[in-house]
Amino acid sequence: MKAIAALPLFAALAACATQISESRGTYSDFGRSYPAVTRVYQNDDGTTYSRTTITVGAERVTCITGDRRDCRTALIDTINRDRDGEP
Repeated sequence: MKAIAALPLFAALAACATQISESRGTYSDFGRSYPAVTRVYQNDDGTTYSRTTITVGAERVTCITGDRRDCRTALIDTINRDRDGEP
């Protein structure tokens, strides 16, 4: 029975991507610049995708690289949460 319960875990691990590169830079929006790290991942089938992690104070947000709307939304959510004092 335990073996059956572990099957979803093994399936999830088998589908993991490998990080193939990382670059550091900045993300600028709202008149400010924030430190950012962009990572490129490769799936088992050879396809790649990237994600950008932006540091806002003590918090980090991750968004789809190249999708300004996704990054801006993540940034706005974090800035508003920090401003409103939410945990």
